[in-house]
Amino acid sequence: MQNLIDTFRKIGQLKPENEQALLSSIEKKTYPPRTLLQDQEKISNKIYFIEKGIARTYYYKDGKDITHWIASENNFVGSMTSFFMQVPSNKLVETIDECILWEFEFKKLQTLFKTNQDLAHAGRLFAIYGMSLLEQRFDNLHFNTAKERYQILMNNNPEIIQRVPLGMIASYLGITQETLSRIRNNTF
Repeated sequence: MQNLIDTFRKIGQLKPENEQALLSSIEKKTYPPRTLLQDQEKISNKIYFIEKGIARTYYYKDGKDITHWIASENNFVGSMTSFFMQVPSNKLVETIDECILWEFEFKKLQTLFKTNQDLAHAGRLFAIYGMSLLEQRFDNLHFNTAKERYQILMNNNPEIIQRVPLGMIASYLGITQETLSRIRNNTF
């Protein structure tokens, strides 16, 4: 829980007096590996902060499983567009390994934001932070080579390389598993 509070203090400029209000609106849960947290075509009513474990957001294209996002400890995961816009999701969210998650429910957050301007401000800063991460991911996919994308992942999130199946990593990087194997063989 302390990592969640520290993250909110850092990104959302959360004041200590608002910590309890935030904590009272979220719930801690443990999920086994391969638990589906969000299904396609459903409105996402929850996003998650990962205390322990790894989860991913993915979709299907032409029958293929495409990993859109991988999140590990001290990061958020969920169908963000569906959550914030309250529209059906085009993505699925699942745990990769056992996860301890802090669940943020849409209605509870909206109520909290209406009654606490500081928390509403923190929520906006988090939304901006999330958009920045997505733009970085978009830029990495479109402006970097496959080898550069792998190097960025190794530098920024080495735990993903060690704990996530190679097929998911390759999909996340926008490359085939064979290309990922060639990159790894040339890197080490």
